[in-house]
Amino acid sequence: MKQQKKVHRLFVNSELKTDTHTCSNELSHRIVNVLRIKENDELIIFNNHKNQYLCSLNFENKIVTLTLKKSIAPDTFLKKKISLAVSIVSMKMMDLIIQKSVELGVNEFYPVYTNRSQYKDISKKISHWEKIIIHASEQSGRCELMKIYPPLTLDEYIVSNSKGPRYILHQHGEVFSNNELSGDNITFFIGPEGGFEDIELDTFMKNEWKMKKISVNILRTETACISAITLINNYESFSRNSL
Repeated sequence: MKQQKKVHRLFVNSELKTDTHTCSNELSHRIVNVLRIKENDELIIFNNHKNQYLCSLNFENKIVTLTLKKSIAPDTFLKKKISLAVSIVSMKMMDLIIQKSVELGVNEFYPVYTNRSQYKDISKKISHWEKIIIHASEQSGRCELMKIYPPLTLDEYIVSNSKGPRYILHQHGEVFSNNELSGDNITFFIGPEGGFEDIELDTFMKNEWKMKKISVNILRTETACISAITLINNYESFSRNSL
């Protein structure tokens, strides 16, 4: 059986209000020289406004023009609003956490400096992480980009996130209740390797954050992120109440 040709899916930073879209030099280069898409091939594009289209391509002077042929309904929808804050760990692990957060349906991502963070200034990494978010969205079928915020100190973050259900993951926390996992809006914070310091835990408690656990084992930061997002976003599918 002949394998069906893959149709690439790309993000464009446009409201797509007309029937054509002229690609930037960078995107044109990616289409022609990286992805090797030919002029007679088709391409799917999406923006950050839940719009998605099947397109035909035209090449002229190394610039690609896309003609929007048909609107395509998104395959994936974000059922919940999940906000994830992570204590800044190694850059390799942060790349992985951000990529998987996109794939698993996180809406908002906050990199936060805590006392045991491995870096003290990662502002220059935001543009790099935005590219990871775009590529992960293209691959996973998302039509809304995960929003990533500039890095904050722990105190700054807590002040800016003072409403709604808020949880920190900790090995001495309580187990999540059914109601907590089934909520539509949830914020959670995952600490660094070595955990939070006592003074940081006191700050969370004073600001009415709840301490929770998802495993009897001590998890690495990236494992805790992936496990928690999967649990929260798919709880209804796997809970006894839904069987």
